[in-house]
Amino acid sequence: MKYKYAVFDWDGTLADTYPVISAAYDYTFDKMGLLRIPYDEIKRITSTLQNKDTLGYVFKERRDEAAGYFYEYIEKFHTDRLAPMFGAEKLLGFCREKGLECYLITNKKTRFIKEELEKLGFGKYFKKVVAAGEYAEDKPHPLACHAVFDNRLPPAGEIVVIGDGEADVKTAAAFEHDGERAECIIYDPKRKYRGPEPDHKIESLIAVSYTHLRAH
Repeated sequence: MKYKYAVFDWDGTLADTYPVISAAYDYTFDKMGLLRIPYDEIKRITSTLQNKDTLGYVFKERRDEAAGYFYEYIEKFHTDRLAPMFGAEKLLGFCREKGLECYLITNKKTRFIKEELEKLGFGKYFKKVVAAGEYAEDKPHPLACHAVFDNRLPPAGEIVVIGDGEADVKTAAAFEHDGERAECIIYDPKRKYRGPEPDHKIESLIAVSYTHLRAH
């Protein structure tokens, strides 16, 4: 069945934000006198857990203290150092040209994602954006995922989820209903993805247009 809906992830998929996220964790570890966690582990954690769970997972009972330092850094630098992933706007433009409805679901808080969308000029491509904290549960919980479509899910076979982490595979699974499943494409340019297997892995966002979406 032809795709009609493309559900995108943000961090590490359309926007090159992980250098800032990792730096914010480094800043937090340093302020709290703790050993830093490697970049790849930070990416794994933040691309797996709900936003509301990540700081607690890393900092345990010092979560609230960590949140103060972490968001202090994010406030200062998240747009200054923001850049699109190579091919991101070309892919979004292709989707719009072909009539695919585009949605964004992210574990970034509402204000930050709004500022980043405005900085990159990507907001115009999305019919709806679901951010962390807008519902009782965040991505990839079905409550947040179903909110993408205002709880009126289209046929799952018409949905493709495009992301870079385990949470995106789980997002695709959350759309499964009536015997149909959504597909998931994982953007993995450095071949470091180690989560549950998606339907496809790609090393170039531009390739999604020509080898996956065009074929549908």
